Amino acid sequence: MNHSRGGSSRGPVAGMWWTGSVATLLLLVGPVSTLQAEPCRVTVEQNGFKFPVEQLDPAALCLVEPIVNRATTSGLVGPITTPIPQPLYAYLLDHPVIIASLGERFGLGSYQFTVKGHNQFWGNDGDGTQGLLTLLYQDQKARLYHIDGYHEGHLFPLVLVKALVFLRTTPVMTPEGHPAVETSLVAYTRLNDPVLSALLSLLKPLVGDAIIRKLTRGFDVTTQLGLLIAKDPDRIIQEIRILPLIQPEDQRMLTLLLQELPNRTSSFQPARTPVP
Repeated sequence: MNHSRGGSSRGPVAGMWWTGSVATLLLLVGPVSTLQAEPCRVTVEQNGFKFPVEQLDPAALCLVEPIVNRATTSGLVGPITTPIPQPLYAYLLDHPVIIASLGERFGLGSYQFTVKGHNQFWGNDGDGTQGLLTLLYQDQKARLYHIDGYHEGHLFPLVLVKALVFLRTTPVMTPEGHPAVETSLVAYTRLNDPVLSALLSLLKPLVGDAIIRKLTRGFDVTTQLGLLIAKDPDRIIQEIRILPLIQPEDQRMLTLLLQELPNRTSSFQPARTPVP
């Protein structure tokens, strides 16, 4: 009997404790469960460029947002005209390994690229900068790249940086009537070190252009390679046959594109006549 009364006397206390605990949990958890993360937002118009904001999925947009909206440095490059057709220029951009191989063969740099996944490449410029290059978006006239990397130098031992490069291309014609492509790009960088980021923000007028040139050096190599291709496409065809990092299927495709080009001289002058 005593045992029975003891059990019944604890019942209301336990029930009150349980009810209070549940109520407390509902108060704590309930509001949290109804909260939703704020979507990442990027203004469509950026430095005269129209970003493909609506075409980016939420994950890609959240990679773009902190770099563009809180950039340490930013800058424009171009327009620059390369005297090769847009399909060939686009093919080179699709194959960084080819750009690096030909660039090294012709003394344009010591770049190395390794395929890491779909539209992803690990790049090394041979001068202290390495990182993962990811193509977030592309259409016939624009590409958006995300870079997550680092730089090791004498002034700063290790600098972690994220960057964004938006490249825009336009078909044009040379004065001789040959197809060419005009490129412009805008680049943004964001350093992970708040102290260094603040320092570079103060020194932006002095070092901003240098950082952008360093970041976009790979695209400059593509332009220089385009000039060599326009001057002597047959020489390029010979070279790609002996470069070990260029795969046979890429050799065949690139050879077909190069064979469509006429032999030209180095008297090329950049033109800005848009193709209708």
